[in-house]
Amino acid sequence: MAIKRNKAGDKLTFRVGPQVNWLGLFTALAVLLILWGVGIEPAISGLMSALGSGRSIGGYLLGMIVLGALSLLIAYGVLLSLFGSEVISISPTDLEIQSLVCGLNRSKRSVPNSTVESLRYEEWPGPRGAGMQHGIRFDCVGETVTFAQSATTADSYDIIDQMRQIYEFPVPDSSETDEPDPSPAVTHW
Repeated sequence: MAIKRNKAGDKLTFRVGPQVNWLGLFTALAVLLILWGVGIEPAISGLMSALGSGRSIGGYLLGMIVLGALSLLIAYGVLLSLFGSEVISISPTDLEIQSLVCGLNRSKRSVPNSTVESLRYEEWPGPRGAGMQHGIRFDCVGETVTFAQSATTADSYDIIDQMRQIYEFPVPDSSETDEPDPSPAVTHW
């Protein structure tokens, strides 16, 4: 995965693209095909049969709605996996994190740089069976904000280093964390 960096004047922008989990992607597509073949297709056939014979259609409609909603949720996950990205913009006054899917804005958050505390790379246990997750985190007004979860460890340290060239974000001392010293690529800590 490549991190795209753009500097215009005193504003620095990073685009962190998706890190595709191919096993998860193929599994999602297989589940989507199974839902269609086992659930939606028979429900449509049953609905047509019920309409012709005058039987109740409520069960078929409910099944189609539920299976259609599950299919849309899985399709959204596939789109996010293939075409999701984050755009991080740093100016001398603000930090903006924007999440995109297929180029469309999914979420946007902007915070003043002065409210950012303890900018750091961190790893934490994921949901059961998902293994370790990682990303860049900071504390802001009592809340922990995470971004760049698809960036590698080295890229994360590089992003933090370049962010600190625009604004002197506070980072935790190595004595405050259990983490080893920052990456040797980091030069401004």
